[in-house]
Amino acid sequence: MSMEEQDILRSAVIEFAEKNIANSAVAIERTGITDDLAISLAAQGFLGAALPAEVGGAGIDRQGYAVILKELASYSPSVSALVLITGSIAGRLLEGKAGSLLGKIATGEEAFAVSLWPATDRGGNAGELKISGNKISGTRRYVIGRPGGCLVAVTDDGKLVLMKSGFSLSDEDHHLSFRGLKYSVATIDSGDYEVISSNGAETMGKILSGMDLEISAMALGIARGALAKTVDYTKVRKTFEKPLKDYSTVANNISRLMSELRMAEIALQASGEMNETEMLMLKVHATDLAKRATKYSLQYHGGYGYIEDFGVEKFYRDAVGLTILLENQTADGMRLSKEVFGEKSGYL
Repeated sequence: MSMEEQDILRSAVIEFAEKNIANSAVAIERTGITDDLAISLAAQGFLGAALPAEVGGAGIDRQGYAVILKELASYSPSVSALVLITGSIAGRLLEGKAGSLLGKIATGEEAFAVSLWPATDRGGNAGELKISGNKISGTRRYVIGRPGGCLVAVTDDGKLVLMKSGFSLSDEDHHLSFRGLKYSVATIDSGDYEVISSNGAETMGKILSGMDLEISAMALGIARGALAKTVDYTKVRKTFEKPLKDYSTVANNISRLMSELRMAEIALQASGEMNETEMLMLKVHATDLAKRATKYSLQYHGGYGYIEDFGVEKFYRDAVGLTILLENQTADGMRLSKEVFGEKSGYL
């Protein structure tokens, strides 16, 4: 996608977000992404942006997809995460295996949820999930996505399984990030399932490690959303009768972060020229920048930054959650170290 085409798409996403997300951002955090919003995303071609046209997606290229993820994340990281889960996770897990189902997911007609165990850095007890005879039963934690549709999870013996019914999602897992999506525990007792891979952990790991550019886009969108609010706030918030932006430390910190952000955005826009290592490097930088930018945003908003209505604290939570839920930092560190040293490194 050319730079001009990216700019046109960016304008379309911003126009959609201003109309459908900006005034509902707090409600999304409190009560979740509504079916109406998911269907509206689908109608614009955003929900299934990365899915092929033959299954009902938009078939957009990776750079265009990154534009959508970034701009949506600057308004609601949860909405951007829904698009990512649909295009990058459902699309790759179900590719060639459930075309009609994938088409329904692309149009918002069918909800999709996935357990991220064991591909992410989350530790602890993920529950037990076993196949016995013609049934699959047990529990699986670390489930993220829209409730009320299908579920993909890895069994204890490593099979990746698609379940279309026979499970329920509870709110037992209190989650700090991506609150607009249900993050829950699945209780499963189903005979309506399909094994889609015999090596689920490897399949899930490859999918997450293949999302470097997409995670970069989300991280930069989160940073952009937080810094935009910080610039606006420091212009009007006064201390000792002077706006915060007049203090050199505040102005310099925000200006440096905005400079870093703009350079990373330029790199993202030119990502079609990047190789896999450069995309990984961009992700490492972008996720780090998102955490720093959102931390400063909280700091400069003072106590108000922790109030939901100001729309700042979600960016910090989601910047951290991005690297916990949708990224494997351990695996990424080893991948990057191998590229830097030219051999296996960083494994002790």
